[in-house]
Amino acid sequence: MGTRLSGKTVLITGASSGIGRATAFEFSRTAPDANIKLILTARRIETLKEVAAQIEEESKGRTKVLPVRFDVSDPKEVAGFVEGLPEEWKAIDVLVNNAYVLWSVDRI
Repeated sequence: MGTRLSGKTVLITGASSGIGRATAFEFSRTAPDANIKLILTARRIETLKEVAAQIEEESKGRTKVLPVRFDVSDPKEVAGFVEGLPEEWKAIDVLVNNAYVLWSVDRI
């Protein structure tokens, strides 16, 4: 799996905790020498920064991590998300769409 991820950019939504956080660590661990880039998103930027620092420390800097505050329930944020990324991070190869929005019936 590690060689297939070589040079890839992975976007993980809901990466501040739970499955999203664990997925971010697993991508880094599975491809430790693959020059992988992880875009970690969630609403809690401070928590994302902590996760990013932990991954970078564990991978000894081999995994590049970009923490980005992102609320998938906001259509405006979703529409402009990729355009708002730094140029070197815009070519996303893998999406792990872990974040969700729970809509009430009266809001639909």
